[in-house]
Amino acid sequence: MVDQQKPPETVVPPAEAAVGVDGPYPSARRIIIRELDALLSRVDDEASAAFVTAFRDAARIFVVGAGRSKLSAEGFAMRLTHLGLRAHVAGDATTPAIGPDDLLLVCSGSGETPTVMAMTENAARAGARIALVTANTDSCLARRADLVVHLAEYSQDHEPDRSTQFVGTLFEQGALLFFDSLVLAYQWMYEVDPRDMLAAHTNLE
Repeated sequence: MVDQQKPPETVVPPAEAAVGVDGPYPSARRIIIRELDALLSRVDDEASAAFVTAFRDAARIFVVGAGRSKLSAEGFAMRLTHLGLRAHVAGDATTPAIGPDDLLLVCSGSGETPTVMAMTENAARAGARIALVTANTDSCLARRADLVVHLAEYSQDHEPDRSTQFVGTLFEQGALLFFDSLVLAYQWMYEVDPRDMLAAHTNLE
């Protein structure tokens, strides 16, 4: 039970403690870079390698997320297309039916977003494999997934860890950079020519 007489311990340092002598903007950039470095340095390399193999082996890759997590996933779907893979964003009007040879990539910090959980269940019933990027490995989505990469923004009691940024922000940033690291690793491992990637870029802009 929370002691009503004692204010809860804050996980966010006061603004004056975070701002350096050179002002708020350089300080904010330094904090974000430091937090991202710490977050990504804890990512499991074997889990990352399993993701890359799953992308290679899937007939098609579908991505799903909500809010800013969805934006990170959509950007990744674009790069997967540039790599020559067949990628779709769940919920788009032109997205086809998912099937047993396909992979659903789920991006969810909480691992409990209802709309994302519903689409994941549909994909699992269709026989697709589930790959999850999450901050919460003790979640419904983590228990459902075949592959999990943990971006540890949350502490062991599932409260936001000591990020100075607003809750969820570090995970969303980290997911985007993690996805870009997979793209670069895939390029190196399978010798994808950047000129071929450029040729696959949309010309309807």
